Amino acid sequence: MNMRIIPYFVFFLCFAACTGTPQKEPLTLWYHEPAHNWDEALPVGNGRAGAMVFGGVEKEQLQLNENTLYSGEPSVVFKDVKITPEMFDRVTGLMKAGKYTAASDLVCKNWLGRLHQYYQPFGDLHIQNNKHGDAGQYKRTLNISDAIATTAYEQNGIRYEREVFASHPDDVIVIHLKSETSKGIDISLDFTSPHPTAVQKGEDDRLILHGQAPGYVERRTFEQLEQWGDQYKHPELYDAKGNRKFNKRILYGDEIDGKGMFFEAQLKPVLPKDGKCEITDSGIHVYNTGEVYFLLSMATSFNGFDKSPSREGIDPAAKAADILDKALAYDYPTLKQRHTEDYRSLFDRVNLELVSSPGQKAMPTDTRLERFAQTADPDLAALLFQFGRYLMISGSRPGGQPLNLQGMWNKDTIPAWNCGYTININTEMNYWPAELTNLSECQEPLFRMIRELAVSGAETAQNMYGRRGWVAHHNTSIWRESLPNDNVPTASFWPMVQGWLCSHLWEHYQFTQDTDFLKNEAYPLMKGAAEFFADWLIDDGNGHLVTPVGVSPENTFITEDGQQAAMSMGPTMDMAIIRETFTRTLATAEMFDLDEPLRAELKDKLERLLPYQVGKRGQLQEWMYDFKEREPQHRHFSHLYGFHPSDQITPDKTPELFNAVRKTLELRGDLASGWSMGWKINCWARLLDGNHAYKIIANLFNPVGFGNSEHKGGGLFRNMLCAHPPFQIDGNFGYTAGVTEILLQSHAGYIHLLPALPDVWAEGTVSGLKARGNFEVAMNWKEGKLTDANIHSLAGKSCTLRAGQPFTIKQNGKVVATSTPIRSNGKEYHQATFQSDTHLSNSYKLTLLFD
Repeated sequence: MNMRIIPYFVFFLCFAACTGTPQKEPLTLWYHEPAHNWDEALPVGNGRAGAMVFGGVEKEQLQLNENTLYSGEPSVVFKDVKITPEMFDRVTGLMKAGKYTAASDLVCKNWLGRLHQYYQPFGDLHIQNNKHGDAGQYKRTLNISDAIATTAYEQNGIRYEREVFASHPDDVIVIHLKSETSKGIDISLDFTSPHPTAVQKGEDDRLILHGQAPGYVERRTFEQLEQWGDQYKHPELYDAKGNRKFNKRILYGDEIDGKGMFFEAQLKPVLPKDGKCEITDSGIHVYNTGEVYFLLSMATSFNGFDKSPSREGIDPAAKAADILDKALAYDYPTLKQRHTEDYRSLFDRVNLELVSSPGQKAMPTDTRLERFAQTADPDLAALLFQFGRYLMISGSRPGGQPLNLQGMWNKDTIPAWNCGYTININTEMNYWPAELTNLSECQEPLFRMIRELAVSGAETAQNMYGRRGWVAHHNTSIWRESLPNDNVPTASFWPMVQGWLCSHLWEHYQFTQDTDFLKNEAYPLMKGAAEFFADWLIDDGNGHLVTPVGVSPENTFITEDGQQAAMSMGPTMDMAIIRETFTRTLATAEMFDLDEPLRAELKDKLERLLPYQVGKRGQLQEWMYDFKEREPQHRHFSHLYGFHPSDQITPDKTPELFNAVRKTLELRGDLASGWSMGWKINCWARLLDGNHAYKIIANLFNPVGFGNSEHKGGGLFRNMLCAHPPFQIDGNFGYTAGVTEILLQSHAGYIHLLPALPDVWAEGTVSGLKARGNFEVAMNWKEGKLTDANIHSLAGKSCTLRAGQPFTIKQNGKVVATSTPIRSNGKEYHQATFQSDTHLSNSYKLTLLFD
């Protein structure tokens, strides 16, 4: 053999082997320009700490957050609200007499507390490029396959690259810079913070930012508080006579008796031996090097929802130093490897591929977004689906705090809606995709919040209401406020959240089949929610049990005599949540043979609950009576709770109500704020109408903040974060959940494959989605028809499958079942059931073949 051709032959074999198993292209958001503002910056996070990365050349900015940094502390939580029996009778008497406005006035004056405290920005890290010259070949990316933000450019003929990632295993943000030449880097770094208490100092080998968050923040104006007569609720701002003590509503340090959470960031540079570094109180100067990386740790004095961070807090300096010192045990390649392996262990569970043209995929993300309305771009729709999963993994990991209105990314000291937990839908919507898209463990922070909220909620149930169990209302923060807060009649008095939150516990069991979790963690919370509801219900005078006072968040109605009000007896959403809570609590108690007296009580009251009603327009009725909506196309459609996210209304079990839901959505219309569109996608998917669901998707892909006056309303910013506007992250999560509902449903007692596929997604593949019963599903389809599917049972349960075309089920190469046609709500489907032999295995795999 001619020895000169051996290297070529070896290369050919290697090339052939590599091409036989091609690597998937990473999923990326990318742009030709740096971010011009916060709504264009790219988010990174590790479930506790996060940053918005701007990608500048002359000056880079990382806006920083740590998800325990809130204003206030337990001592500023307002608790002085009590419903006396006399006042309760007055309000319910007015309700029964149809005097809704008068009843609402009494509730607002006597039954409401004040706003909860505020999620706070941490600060900003600035990186000044001391090299001068025009930059070219610029590209800014967020690789969501690896969770790494990259900025690359050429300056003075030299190539530069900057990587930023937030590591969960090492709990640090890592910034890596390199140039093509050995001395190409000359940068200066410094911290700033919106908090006037923050001080920067250089100390030994690191730069430190230390400060204290506000001890009290209020976003309502003095004029609003005084108009409501609420001065007594705000002793921080008013004296005993109701006179203002300050001319501002953000209080720090001595203004608030030293209250407020302490915080600290530490930044450590790591250079090659020949690199130069100077650290002073003004910042860090790094030069004479071709590579450097920085480790950034952040910590606060938060020590639990019930402990004062200023008096009983942990030392943020010691915590930040400990985090940093542990991370320093690894070099940059190892830090990056540990980060990507950890992240991919979650992200790679699900793959979704939808087909777009090569030309579309070659465009920058913002260009694709601008052109979405003119030309369908299914691959971009799949990218936004995975971006939602990226945000979930980045923002909600075990040990951290739950995702708030902006996940964990916030720049404002008085953010929109407090940037806390709005729990009349927004917080719950954040977690809709968790189980569906195989990210079950990301719900741990939510479950911990529910446990903590039940502690304060039990106090509120007893002290405010004199009732059993636990209760919370439509807003809370890290301090787990459970009173009704603020003075907004359409939202503030809503003692229903415990039921909705408990549904997440039940769904976790449904998807995981974890009976220990159901019995020991979920059931005590479900029981407390059911007990409160059982005590809260009253007789409506016609033999039905209803809630005595409630709202349909956040809508208002008009009565026949011209009253405009929000509060009434027995709104449909109230009854749906109570029906669900009683049903699931009963099922769990019976499963484990617990609390027989409570079971008897719940069975009796469940049968007497006010049923669903269909209004004169064929719609699902929103209130106890068929009132006219003041805003017919309101962004909330809370009365559809029993349809989605609950499972009470389905085409098989309740066809009349199912059709009434469709009429309701038609009347509501297709335009909405960003998060509301996320909800509508889910609902149209459950109505099995994929093309209408896609119509809402197309509306959501509305470019916001692009400088084009034609683009108004809700949609997406350049960075693909959802615009209410302003930014609310729940729209991203609602969208990801909605895409899953388009592809797979399991709420109605069977696994429905491609139940609502839109025509524009005629070809695709998906794997890793989860169905109730702990099933994992993979599917391929072409020309709008399934070609094959694989079902992996992880719990050995029997499996009922439904699809829009005939199929056979194979196990171990043998046909074990063949589908039969069925009809549901006027449509034909095909269905088969596979009964597993649990004596042989607690898991099994099935292959479905389609004609």
